[in-house]
Amino acid sequence: MKKSLLLFIVLFAFKITTYCQAQSYEGKLEYQKTLQQVAMIELPYKTDVVEDAIKEYLAKKGLKSSSSKGFDVFRGAKLDDADADPSDLYFKIERKKKDKEYTVISLLPTKANQDILGRPATDSTGQIDKAKSFLNNLVPYIDAHNTDVQVGNQQEVLKKAQKKLNGLVSDQTDIEKKIRKLQADQDQNKTDIIKNTQEIQNTVSSDADVKNKTQRKMNKLLDQQDELRKKLRKAQADLDENKIDQENQQKEVDKQQQVLDA
Repeated sequence: MKKSLLLFIVLFAFKITTYCQAQSYEGKLEYQKTLQQVAMIELPYKTDVVEDAIKEYLAKKGLKSSSSKGFDVFRGAKLDDADADPSDLYFKIERKKKDKEYTVISLLPTKANQDILGRPATDSTGQIDKAKSFLNNLVPYIDAHNTDVQVGNQQEVLKKAQKKLNGLVSDQTDIEKKIRKLQADQDQNKTDIIKNTQEIQNTVSSDADVKNKTQRKMNKLLDQQDELRKKLRKAQADLDENKIDQENQQKEVDKQQQVLDA
């Protein structure tokens, strides 16, 4: 359990370090047989987490996304507070080819309603620099969103572990109830055997049919006694196994709680 917790903390620290080092850069993106200037950044998060974080971030600014030729497009956005003219932001979010643990965000900004192919070959307005800053400013929000997702996932793991433990506790109650019932049946069976033993003694002078009938009843009671003993052994074994399972599951619940707390 300590090793699992330590591993989680190490991985979490690695993520934080990577986040602190993440910086956007200028790159090229192929679009309809052309190479377009874009701002790019790589983050150690899953693609769907990054997509959701960006959509959530821009939705809070009143922007909705649409899909266009492989891009998530947000129209009428400002790259920074000083922007006088809105831009259309084309995001391409994809898994990094050489490291599937990373997601690459490419941001292609255009003037509002401008066709991508109508962009100038070189950026003379500083849009790419603004787009790089925009991506850098996005990182803390994406990081926080990823943490929320991780916490939510861990809470679900903990919930399932606790549910399994609760099921084992409920099973224990059922098994103990079954054991009490078997013990009561066994006690009654012993009483019936004693009673039938007296009946056999009383039929010593009776005819063969009465003796046979009483003996058959005794045989049946003895068979029932054996069957009850077997059922009791089985129920007790189930109870012992259940208690071991509960102990192990409690350790699992504690471990998952520690991971969540960490």
